[in-house]
Amino acid sequence: MKSPALIVLVLLALVGAGLGLYFLAGRPDPPKLTIAKAARHEIRVMVSTNGIIEPLNRTDVYAPIDGFVTSIQKREGAEILQGRLLLQLNSDQIRAALAEANASLLAAQRQARVVEIGPSREEVSAIDASIDETAVQLNQVKRDLAVEESLLAKQATSGFAVQKIQNERDQLEIRLQGFRQRKLDLQARYSEEDRKAEQGRVAELTKQVGSLQRQLLGESVVAPKSGLIYSLQVRQGSYVSKGQLLAQIYTPGKTMLRAYVDEPDLGRIRKGQPVRIEWDGLPNEHWTGLVERMAEQVVAMNNRSVGEVLCSIENGPGGLIPNLNVRVEITTGIKNNALMVPRSAVFNPDGKPAVILSTTTGIIMKHVDLGLNTPEEIEILNGINEGESVVLNPVDVAGK
Repeated sequence: MKSPALIVLVLLALVGAGLGLYFLAGRPDPPKLTIAKAARHEIRVMVSTNGIIEPLNRTDVYAPIDGFVTSIQKREGAEILQGRLLLQLNSDQIRAALAEANASLLAAQRQARVVEIGPSREEVSAIDASIDETAVQLNQVKRDLAVEESLLAKQATSGFAVQKIQNERDQLEIRLQGFRQRKLDLQARYSEEDRKAEQGRVAELTKQVGSLQRQLLGESVVAPKSGLIYSLQVRQGSYVSKGQLLAQIYTPGKTMLRAYVDEPDLGRIRKGQPVRIEWDGLPNEHWTGLVERMAEQVVAMNNRSVGEVLCSIENGPGGLIPNLNVRVEITTGIKNNALMVPRSAVFNPDGKPAVILSTTTGIIMKHVDLGLNTPEEIEILNGINEGESVVLNPVDVAGK
């Protein structure tokens, strides 16, 4: 028979074991550590965005006059030689203005000839005939007056008869003087100023006619250079205004990239940075280039604020034709032998970047200095060494 003291000791042991199991069951499991090693390798920092392929040294063709498109000789995508007809315009307005200007010029030329040579022969002959006729009449009256005055001296006629002939003589002299003055006025009708004015009017109308004739030549729109028509902005029968864009021509194989870089990334862009181009139409190919010109301003594009960065295409555009939308990567930083860890390993427990190292003796938090970063990794400049194990869930570990 067992003693009562032994029974009490056994019961106490069982109760203690039960309480221990109870409290152990209430404690959570320690967090599981996810580990990665700090390693050295090359790091490339990229700006990923989109862009559009544009022709290099594009030539724009504008409407030289207002008019209707009556025919289009070349279609979009066709090649054309310099000086060949691209499309035909018709301008009734210019044709009407030219006809009116030609009529005005003809009238001005006729008037200028009249001013230049003076009065017509018919006008001069008519006035001369009047002068001669009046002079004959005057001479006859003077002879009659001499006879009458002789008779009056002999008292063979009256003073009234003599006075009558004298009045007739005076009237004929006045008439003759008037005809002679009219001839002088006729001969002096057009002054030197009049001749210069008419000559100036003829010159101005001649210039106007020439300008309209040159404008009319603009009805035939020809290619200013040889190349490929990659954009045709009009259709047959449409009306165009002077200065309106008609077509765009470029040399096949010579294109450039216009990359749309978001405003926050513009400060990292520099001339000469490498560029990688991809197009969904050729998923297994890519093209490379360089940044040639940085953005000069920020513009709104859909819901973005972007700068337009111009880039060259180095290894031959191949299938890259104008107006293609492409994906773009611009390398803004490259560093060899950089000590890198996953971005998830870095946290900021006290406002300063830090990592948690996993060692054989436990876990240790270390503050670190950061360098370049990518969407997946971040460079460690100081604080840990190559090969050390960093915890990828430091917040979980530190919180415990």
